[in-house]
Amino acid sequence: MKYLFELSKEHKTIPKSEILSCLKAEKIKYKTIESNTDALIIETDTKPDKIKQISDRLSSTFYVNKLKFSCLPIIEDINKNALENQIKTRGTIAIRHKNRSLNIESQEIIKTLADIYTKNRKVKLEKPDIEIRALITDKRVYISQKISQIDRTQFEKRKVQYRPFFSPITLHPRLARALVNLSNIQKNKVLLDPFCGTGGILLEAGLIGVKIIGSDIEEKMIEGCKKTLSHYNIDKYKLIPSDIGEIHKHIDKVDAVVTDLPYGKSTTTKGEEKNQLYIRAFDKISNILKNNCRAVIGLSNSDLISEGENFFTHVETHEIKAHRSLTRYFAVYEKQP
Repeated sequence: MKYLFELSKEHKTIPKSEILSCLKAEKIKYKTIESNTDALIIETDTKPDKIKQISDRLSSTFYVNKLKFSCLPIIEDINKNALENQIKTRGTIAIRHKNRSLNIESQEIIKTLADIYTKNRKVKLEKPDIEIRALITDKRVYISQKISQIDRTQFEKRKVQYRPFFSPITLHPRLARALVNLSNIQKNKVLLDPFCGTGGILLEAGLIGVKIIGSDIEEKMIEGCKKTLSHYNIDKYKLIPSDIGEIHKHIDKVDAVVTDLPYGKSTTTKGEEKNQLYIRAFDKISNILKNNCRAVIGLSNSDLISEGENFFTHVETHEIKAHRSLTRYFAVYEKQP
């Protein structure tokens, strides 16, 4: 069966990588059929209910669908393919679309689909039994049946201004969730953030059922992190006021490390030169991370990516423009035996 993921276009590389990491975390075998900035299509024997579970984790996808067909954005082709790919299940239906083309009008496409798929069926716009989705691009049209929609509003509700503890240096919840997913972490496995700050990364990991450990050199951050986690009813965690160099004294090996290293004037390194702190962090993270597991680390300078390669295998890097004068580099590493 083929599945289509409708991707957010907020970032060029994260949406696809996040999905593939979640598939690996859920131990789903698949083959990539097509990948572009609008959609990722995979083929797998996995049942829709299992694929649907992934949507509970994702932050950079809009919809997860069963693909019916894709073709050139030509009405004759769309009509032919729709006739050949009928809907076998019964129930009410709605046809919706997302037009990402600047040159193609969607009205005739939707009318063509409606003429075929709504025949002898009741159209119901609110909570239909079947939702057919048309993703329209300049090069192709993708027709699929919705499995699930990602609730992206939840991330907006968890932005820092709505939490009980505030810090100006905080990742957006959508990005924090994506970074957690990029680590390949599985439910009930252990994730460490050794520079946890206000707890945004730990929060997103805890909400998908991951066991979480956080540490920070500042006691006030640990207390603030406790408030954040408790506010969202996460009560299974371990928080340690500790320098990165002492973290191994408090915990055993972990299954993933996800962290955003200090980088700005508003953050503290207790007077330590930043590059030296980064190198020391790479060393300690490599010692505490299990073999064949991932570390996802936020860096302030692309030159520092190679420093991490002294301790890990570099998998990929996602570059994010924080604002006009600051670019963040989120490097994904894997520890080899």
